[in-house]
Amino acid sequence: MPAVEQLTSLLETLRLHLARTPVPGWSRKVAEAWRASLPPALRPLFQADAGHLRLRRDRDQLQVSVTGNDGERALGELPLSAAEVLASRLEGQRTRAWLVLPAAAVLRRTLALPAAALPRLRDVLAHEIDRQTPFTPEQVSYEGRVLSRPAVGLPVPVELVVLPRARLDSELQALGPLAAQLAGVDVADAEGRALGLNLLPPAQRPRRRDPVRRLNGLLAAVAAVALLLAMGLVLHNRASALEALRADVEAATAEVRQARVARNQLVAKTAAANFLATRRASSPTMLEVLDDLTRRIPDDTAIDKLNIADGKLLLVGQSRAAPALVGLLQASPLLEEPALSGAVQADPRTGRDRFTLVARVLGQSGEDDK
Repeated sequence: MPAVEQLTSLLETLRLHLARTPVPGWSRKVAEAWRASLPPALRPLFQADAGHLRLRRDRDQLQVSVTGNDGERALGELPLSAAEVLASRLEGQRTRAWLVLPAAAVLRRTLALPAAALPRLRDVLAHEIDRQTPFTPEQVSYEGRVLSRPAVGLPVPVELVVLPRARLDSELQALGPLAAQLAGVDVADAEGRALGLNLLPPAQRPRRRDPVRRLNGLLAAVAAVALLLAMGLVLHNRASALEALRADVEAATAEVRQARVARNQLVAKTAAANFLATRRASSPTMLEVLDDLTRRIPDDTAIDKLNIADGKLLLVGQSRAAPALVGLLQASPLLEEPALSGAVQADPRTGRDRFTLVARVLGQSGEDDK
């Protein structure tokens, strides 16, 4: 194991020294010229994503812009309630969305680190979080970026960017379904330009498709097809008549089997659709439940959380008369068995009682939600 670590450290050191030379720039130009010489049909296999969407949230508005070779271009604004529509449009597409937070959302500290710390920059910065910020590494999402490449032997200026997990979770929760389509979370500087970091935790980042892997798969498929064709030619030369007969029999058998499977699937889907339609017709919709709750819950009650799962309604909030909510919801034609769960606690800041109320939605059960 120490030999592996020494080899990894050596390779990382060579990579850092190579990054200070003009070789990376030359290689990018050569790669771009090579991609330009390919046929148009093959260029997407070797081309990275041309651009991505950048989202900036301003209260209930979502500013959308797109980045490309010509820089960033604003597309417009849309209400935050339309984020679900944008998420459905991005699903299955190559275009990824990045959330750009304002500069005030993060803490930025500039550190001077030795060049030997760059191969393990993230581990080194994890030890600096306690000393440079009032947070622990478990409470934040952080990244570091090298500001410049000084001469050999001089300290390397590195900027530590720290985003509290509480702020990150609140931003992702505000986006709703669109948070699952995010490729990363970046931060804007004082001039509004993105820093080029990804503060999204690694576990939540989507896996990017590797163009080289697709090329290897294409070559493997071509080799497999060529091998099958060669084998087919040999078999055809030796027993062409027998193979043709077997092919006809297998084709007929496959068609009969497919027809039988399709018929069974159609019967099963029809029965399932009729069952679900009957169950849904007898169950209130989410809009009906929300409308009924809006009419019955008084104005002095604030709802912090509303969840309907497995036919059960869960309300968490604050009210000046929490016990009275049970009587108000008992008159609802859509709910039954409303009751307070746990003790009612007084909130000294708001002067209200914090409560948790549960009820069962009529016509729904755990089996209906599955």
